[in-house]
Amino acid sequence: MSSTAKGTPPRRVYVNDKQRQFLSATQKRRTFVGGRGSGKTSVAGHQTRMEMNYLPRAKVFLAGLTYTQLSSNTLPSMEDSWRAHGLREYNFKSGFGHYIIGKRPPDEWLKPYQPPRKYENVVSFINGYTIQMLSLDRAELARGGNYDCGHIDESALVKEEHVNKILRPMIRGNIYRFPDSPYHQTFCDYTSVPWLPSGQWVFNTEDLAKSTPADYFFLESTAYDNVDVLGEKYLRNLRDGMSQLEWDIEVMNMRLTKLPNSFYPNLSEEKHGVWKTYTYEYDEATGVTLPTDSDRDSKRPLEGSFDFNAAFTSLTLHQEHGMEFRTVDCLWVKQAPTNVLEGLVTKFCDEYEHKQQCKHLIIWGDRNGNNKQVNSGKTFYETIAEKLAERGWTSEVMVHGLDPDHRLKHIAINELLAETNPRLPVMRINRNKCKFLIISMQQSPINPDWTKNKNSERQNIPQERATHLSDCFDNIVYRKYGHLFGQADTPYRVRFIGGNR
Repeated sequence: MSSTAKGTPPRRVYVNDKQRQFLSATQKRRTFVGGRGSGKTSVAGHQTRMEMNYLPRAKVFLAGLTYTQLSSNTLPSMEDSWRAHGLREYNFKSGFGHYIIGKRPPDEWLKPYQPPRKYENVVSFINGYTIQMLSLDRAELARGGNYDCGHIDESALVKEEHVNKILRPMIRGNIYRFPDSPYHQTFCDYTSVPWLPSGQWVFNTEDLAKSTPADYFFLESTAYDNVDVLGEKYLRNLRDGMSQLEWDIEVMNMRLTKLPNSFYPNLSEEKHGVWKTYTYEYDEATGVTLPTDSDRDSKRPLEGSFDFNAAFTSLTLHQEHGMEFRTVDCLWVKQAPTNVLEGLVTKFCDEYEHKQQCKHLIIWGDRNGNNKQVNSGKTFYETIAEKLAERGWTSEVMVHGLDPDHRLKHIAINELLAETNPRLPVMRINRNKCKFLIISMQQSPINPDWTKNKNSERQNIPQERATHLSDCFDNIVYRKYGHLFGQADTPYRVRFIGGNR
């Protein structure tokens, strides 16, 4: 692939064969579904570099789930591609460079035909080509723009309705300014194979490419298509450190089928999962837009549900907001200098040291947490309370009695998930921080005797994808709300944080 600037010799830039196919395609609508390491984000950098060359003063969007994803993961890979083409970020001291991120460009640079009002989430190029970053966890704020091209990174995480109703309609106009350009009004998305059913829409382009090949282009790629860049040794090491399932999906780009016999048939990541969990505040001192949690009230207690396993101890964090019971985070530890339980409590305290003003944790979990640990005279919950106190936290254990009947637990939790009774609370899960909880629940089968099939905990898969995190969810939801069904045997008063019921 060559990149030619006026007055300079051609620059040769390496792309693999799949990337070359994508960049050579003339269809306006293109989808790249690639495994980890296949170079899908790099190809977005090459594509925007070519647009910059042929569409001066054009304005395009780069959409993603959050600004954090775009700034931390997407842009650095795209910048690698730009640098391969000889582009450099502008240096205000030397006055040299070709693009600026998040700041107003020099006055002498060309401006796009429709310049942005603010530049905090904008990449400006010297010839006026401009990339506006759009965060779709606040999709309604992205409405109303007018763009010459569009790109989505990790599109499987984005709602299909946001693509069809918000993003695609904004690629419009300016045909008279770029009448003969094959790049104008292209719409490209780049993604890994979706883990969740809501992301299956990315394969729509595949069907359209079969029926209307002149307008749609669909490409799939694995890490082995990029082996000349990654190297065989890297792939062997990657394979050795991954389970078969993770390797098949994350690297080899194999599609995940939906589990038919789920323990949670009423779970819907679209209904129960929430993307809008960040607010963005601009820091004038640093010029950086900082994300902060918006689904958690730092002045109120957190509720934590523990699940105890020697090789994987996990914790889900929750808060009740009126009739919404929110799962705001998932934490786990697989190994620690002392033991995994103490390691998990330390991880929690470190994470929320400066995020929580109210340092009080209401503790839920498995009844086995009331048992004494091996080589210790303390129960699991006593150890948790002690370690929390050492870090300045107070706590309250809410776990008493025996575990519930599996059938009753299954019925109660799924009635809550069904949301057919307006008198019951609704479950909401932070999809930014609790992706693996949703995967754990979706991949939890049910046995004929109504118990949860927990074979995944004995399989060679990443244990965050096994049933542990779903057990955390069960332990707090049923113990907290089972009494609403006349099922839970609770000798204590159930606490409703933030509610008056």
